[in-house]
Formats: sequence, C-alpha cells, structure tokens
Amino acid sequence: MITDLDELKYEGGYPTEETIHKLYDQLDLQRVVQAYLDLMPAMSMQTVLDAHPRDFGVSETGGMGVYVQPGVGKAESIGLTYNTESIYASMSLDLKQTGPAVIVVPPMVLGVINDGFMRFVTDLGNAGLDKGQGGRYLLLPPGYEGDVPDGYFVLKTSTYRNWVMVRGFEQITGTGEDALTYYREHFKVYPLADGIHEPGAVSLSFLESDTTHPRDISCFDLLNNMVQYEPLSAFTPEELGLLKAIGIEKGVEFKPDERMKKILEDGVKLADGMAKAIAFANRDPQARIYPDRHWETVFIGGYKFERDGALLLDARTLFHYTAIVITPAMEAKMVGVGSQYLSTYKDVNGAYLDGGQDYKLTLPAGIPAKDFWSVTVYDAETRSLLQNGEPKASVSSFDQPDANPDGSVDVYFGPEAPQDKEKNWVKTLAGQGWFTYIRLYGPLEAFFEQTWKPDDIVKIS
Repeated sequence: MITDLDELKYEGGYPTEETIHKLYDQLDLQRVVQAYLDLMPAMSMQTVLDAHPRDFGVSETGGMGVYVQPGVGKAESIGLTYNTESIYASMSLDLKQTGPAVIVVPPMVLGVINDGFMRFVTDLGNAGLDKGQGGRYLLLPPGYEGDVPDGYFVLKTSTYRNWVMVRGFEQITGTGEDALTYYREHFKVYPLADGIHEPGAVSLSFLESDTTHPRDISCFDLLNNMVQYEPLSAFTPEELGLLKAIGIEKGVEFKPDERMKKILEDGVKLADGMAKAIAFANRDPQARIYPDRHWETVFIGGYKFERDGALLLDARTLFHYTAIVITPAMEAKMVGVGSQYLSTYKDVNGAYLDGGQDYKLTLPAGIPAKDFWSVTVYDAETRSLLQNGEPKASVSSFDQPDANPDGSVDVYFGPEAPQDKEKNWVKTLAGQGWFTYIRLYGPLEAFFEQTWKPDDIVKIS
C-alpha cells in the first residue's frame, strides 16, 4: 500500500509498473472501505433478518419472535442498542416465499417495517396509518403487478426480505406466556393468497444471540448473498458498481484471490475504525442536542440523514454503527407519540465514560415521557447491552427509582452500587468503555422546547 506519495513514480507521464500496482491496491482498498461504510445499513439489516430462522428458529413466512420479559429477558442478547423495557415482537418476512403479505397490527403498539437495506417503508400502530387503532396492511413485493384488493393499507417495498417489528407495552401485552398469547392472537402476518394461518410465535427472552453485522471479511459474504437473492432493481447503479468493483456481482461466484482477500481484510479494519470515530467523536456541529452539554442525537439530518438536499454520509454511518430501526417516529416532533433518543459517550469534562469509575446522572424533575423513560448502558465495543452480570443494564420509570425531594432522579453508574442506591444504579465493568441512551416514549413538549434537559454525567470518584 502507499505510505508516502513520493513513492509514486512516472516516466514520460506514464506510471511505472510498480506505481501501477500500488495505485490499484490503493484504489481497491478505498472501494472496500466505501462499500463497508455505504452498505452498512444493508449488512446490519441482513444480519437481523438472518437471525430469525438461524438463531430463533422461526420461519420467514410469518413466524414471530417475542421478547416476553423486559429487562432480564434481553440481558444476554447482543444487538445494537436494544431497549430493555419494551415487549418486542419481530418478524423476518420474505415476500419471495409469500407473495403479497397481510400484516394484522393490534391497537396501541409502536411498530415499523424496514426493507432489506433498513430503509423506512411505513410505521405501524400509534405513529402509523392505523393511528393506534389497529388495522390490516398489505405489503407488495418488488415488481408486483397483480390485483390489489380493498380494505388494506397498501405498501410497496424494494426488497423481498423485510423486517416487521412492533414494540408493545407491558401494561397491554403482559409478560411471559401472556405476551406470547397476546401477539399470537393480535399480531399476524400471512400470505394474501392463502388466508390466515398460524406459523407460531416463540419466546426470544433469555436466548443468546448476536444480530450485529460482521466486522471482518465475512461481511462481504453477507452482501453477496443479498445481491444474489434480491432483484437488481433493489440496488442503485452506483451500489452495484461499487460491489462489482470488489468482486460481488449477480450470477457470479464471489471468490476473491489472495491479494483481494488481504485488501478486503485491511479495508474492513480501516472502515470499522472510521465508523468508530464517526460514532464516538462525530464532527458535525448538529450532533449536539444542547450547545452546553454532551448529549447527542443519533439522527443527524432526520431519519433520511439529509440536509439541504445532500445525503450526510457520516450521519448515516453514525446511526447504523450504533443502532437499528429506521422510522420518523424515532426523531420527528410527535408530542405524546413515538419516541426520542439522547446519547452520550462522555462525561461533563469531555472524557470518555470508563467502566472502572463512578458517575452520576441527574434527570431534572418532570421527565417529559407520557409512556415511560429509561436510561440504558451499552458496551462501547459491541454497541450492545453491557453484559454486566446483573438482571439488566438500565434504570427506567418501571423500576420506580428513588426521587430527590425536588422531584429529580439521580442515576448512578459504576462497579459498585452507592449505599442505598441500588434501585438507581447500573453496574459497569472496569476496563470496558460504555455509553448510554436516554429514551423518552411518548415525548412531551418540554423535551422539544428544551425547557427540560438532562444534566451531563459527572464523575464522582
């Protein structure tokens, strides 16, 4: 690879043979890096979809996985910034197998459909077309030209494989077997041509799983599988050209030679490091939610990551390296509906959060969440729930944490709980960096007006 531009030699205007090899190595490396960053949303979505039949044992024709226990039920799951509180139901839906598919959505849930690139198709439930009343959606596969019956919210998707997910609330769904029964009876997906059938629902709670995309050369096998399975129309010509340049092409075996394998390996290492820098030291001024503290948004430029007509490449990487689920309901101003997210990686002094130290976060009185709020801790390496040996890595309004006389709530982080503060504490681990999300479900006006805002995290030892 090129380490010094003065290494490049030209004779009579032509590159020497050695320079040609160096330049092509560098060009291929740059294309690998860009493919990793540009197609990270697809890699992440394909990994989530693959986990359903592979790890959870559910079909892609309507099989459903449900996290039936909040908190402890997800503690061992590796997945990008999972929420410990919601009762999730998740489906990988393959329209190549089903054809047009009906999705029956129950009332009072917060859900979404994302396509195979983790692009927004529609919201379901409170923020969706049924407006929380429940309803029937019809999802049409790419290129569908058949009849479309009445009585459905009709949607088109660009990919065969899609993710259908809803978050239910414990007070509605119940937990354990009650949650499974609720979703079996009220949340259904089935082929339009066949009518209702019961493919079953299984509990995902207490299962070990990993839905984070690979960060080694195998990520390109994932992209190759997607190219071979999906229609070419799902990709832009630019995406297909970038993939072709690194050896991934529809109908062609992906078989990199030894030179290209080394470039793919080096490119992933370089790109993954870039993604870390983008996520944890973002240089866009609009990353900050408040000018006077370190809380940041994961949606710079909204859910489309756009500003002034331009796609913000680093904003897209920031989100997809640390999170899943694309929907405007997670970032648009929707008072009392949807959700809002605040993230921080640093304390009040701008130092990264250290699992061996003790910290305190003060949430002022009147936390603006109609449904619930939570503070959740994630491992900086896996971007997943911190595996801290405790039932869960979060404190939420469901825990009924102790409040101060003025109504504010202190949340503590560190290897040991402060005396008499166990309800308000999340255990961290020495030697492991961590970050946290504040989630506000049903966010209220005080959040959007910024008349309420959390303090920075303060180191107390």
